[in-house]
Amino acid sequence: MTQMSRRPSGSPPYWSPGTQIMWREGSGALGTGAPVADLAVPHFAQPVTVVRDDADALVAWLPVGTPVLRAARADGLDKRADLSTLFTAEVVQDHGVHAWFDQLRVAPTGRPWSVWVFFAEGTGEFAGWYVNLETPHVRDGDTVYTTDHVLDVVVDPDRSMRRKDEDELELAVAQGVFDPAAAAAIEADAADVEAVVSRWGPPFCDDWERFRPDPEWPIPDLPVLPTR
Repeated sequence: MTQMSRRPSGSPPYWSPGTQIMWREGSGALGTGAPVADLAVPHFAQPVTVVRDDADALVAWLPVGTPVLRAARADGLDKRADLSTLFTAEVVQDHGVHAWFDQLRVAPTGRPWSVWVFFAEGTGEFAGWYVNLETPHVRDGDTVYTTDHVLDVVVDPDRSMRRKDEDELELAVAQGVFDPAAAAAIEADAADVEAVVSRWGPPFCDDWERFRPDPEWPIPDLPVLPTR
């Protein structure tokens, strides 16, 4: 598939429940680059299983233990070990295993964010919501594409909320990822999320914290990447 064949999410054809697709973030450091066009370019990506896909939202399941792609620093340091080069360090493609909660990801159509519902591994106990600010999704036949916007909103089970990574958004501006106007727009998106949470609008009011996956769903596999 080429970028020309991508289209905004929210219109048919839709994926059926149980379909395995890829969720790809932008190229480069922390997924903040342009939506990946050349899959040989280092980027973050996760294979997920479709729970629901329609005009309102894409909902997908990402369990602990899923193989994932990561854009790792070429110098071998942890991605946040040297904040002075957080967004400028050279990156290489790396493989890993998803270990940050079982996640149900809800991407409302056209919104510049997705909501990740966290569940404790093993018990399935609900652990809170994480709102990942990002560009609205586009898709092709088997993949959704987005770009990470660094700033996030954490919503605890008691509905209290707080912003996360405000310092990294400042670094992203200082290191040339976003200009001040783009950063201000991202902060406005965070305020919109907080307003949705305050009035307990969808998808927070949709009882996704009660979700349980189909036990027959396998752990998704990563497709083979092209080489450069």
